[in-house]
Amino acid sequence: MFGIFKINLIIATLREKLKIYLIVNTIVLALSLFPALVMILFSAMMFDSPGSEDNLITVSIVICMIAYPIMVLLGITLSWILFAKKKGKISILTSLIPYLNLLIIIALFVALEVLCNGNFAC
Repeated sequence: MFGIFKINLIIATLREKLKIYLIVNTIVLALSLFPALVMILFSAMMFDSPGSEDNLITVSIVICMIAYPIMVLLGITLSWILFAKKKGKISILTSLIPYLNLLIIIALFVALEVLCNGNFAC
């Protein structure tokens, strides 16, 4: 009898921690939208140098920058829906979707630096 009560208490505590994580993650991602939108506004400048519109890395960076707000909205929405359906592990994974997009952008900038010496046209 007491074992079931103890398990329910542990589950409730884990659920509260997950809820706090999702709240903090939602705030961080929502605040990250403002700089992302500014970066999207200036992303057209990446195509100023001749030949940059043909560079796959530059085009991929711009596509990922444009996709970031969509990924944020998708990640936040899906994580809260899955939290409501009591699917905690999947909820955590879906809340990390925007961070994956950021890692891809960082990797593309590193590739641009290494392969093209930092030039948008190589």
